[in-house]
Amino acid sequence: MDVVVPERELTVREQVDRMRDEYPGFAVLYATPWIVIWQGALCPYRKRYQIHLLYCALSLPIAGVVARQVHVEVAEPLLSRRSSEPQTPIPHIYPNRRQPQRPRLCLHRPEEWASTFFIASTIVPWTVEWLAGYEGWKATGTWYAGGHSTEREHLPGKRRGRG
Repeated sequence: MDVVVPERELTVREQVDRMRDEYPGFAVLYATPWIVIWQGALCPYRKRYQIHLLYCALSLPIAGVVARQVHVEVAEPLLSRRSSEPQTPIPHIYPNRRQPQRPRLCLHRPEEWASTFFIASTIVPWTVEWLAGYEGWKATGTWYAGGHSTEREHLPGKRRGRG
């Protein structure tokens, strides 16, 4: 599916409207003209995950929020390491200073997403792909969803590459 990219930044209202149309099960928990937080469920294969998505037009350094990026967290069930390899970290995540037990998902390289894209057409499908990769990794120890392995070398606001 081709993603139509407007030539201007999308407003929070436009993002909310598209999410409502494409993912009516996602609820807006909080919205202003410059920030929105959604909660909804995604089920890639076996498990159902409660997801929080945060999009903010401004940076909020104290919360580790970078302007014009979507921050995605799994609220339930909490992500966990493989029981057979507890020393191996969960792949393709970023630390979450606000809630360390809920790391943020590494879904894309910075140049692969812009505030001119609809979150519903990009971030949500990428989250489903990430969750499928996570379930595969939990079962086999191999990550099949693509990405790279350098994100742990960078702070959340300084990340490079796709998770």
